[in-house]
Amino acid sequence: MPELVRSEVVYLEGMYRLNESHDTTSVSALAKRFGVKLPTAIEVLDKLEEKGLVIRKPWKVPQLSKRGNSVAERLIHQHRIVELYFNTTLGLNSAMSCSEASKVAHLFEESVIQKMCKSLHRPKQCMHGYLIRHSDD
Repeated sequence: MPELVRSEVVYLEGMYRLNESHDTTSVSALAKRFGVKLPTAIEVLDKLEEKGLVIRKPWKVPQLSKRGNSVAERLIHQHRIVELYFNTTLGLNSAMSCSEASKVAHLFEESVIQKMCKSLHRPKQCMHGYLIRHSDD
């Protein structure tokens, strides 16, 4: 996985989630979703485009590239496993589990995520009811 700063992780996950719920991923929608000004959203998207994770064309909504979608799927998988682990194993409530997972899930080694996943018996859904896609499914 490429080196990503937290804001890039947030945008990739956000774009993936917007696509997952069939919502628009316009730059202004992303800026609004993340509570930032339009130039800030453009700056992050520029960095993601430079890394080959986002495709942007004039007057079109930004899209995840094939590689960007793959990275976003992995990030979402990590987030959903970590938040579920925090909830079921540590007993954190749903909101705190999600909030804390957002801060750290992308920092875990894949082997740690796999062990969490195994201890959770390879769950099919996160606590919010979204599908958890496993790379070997």
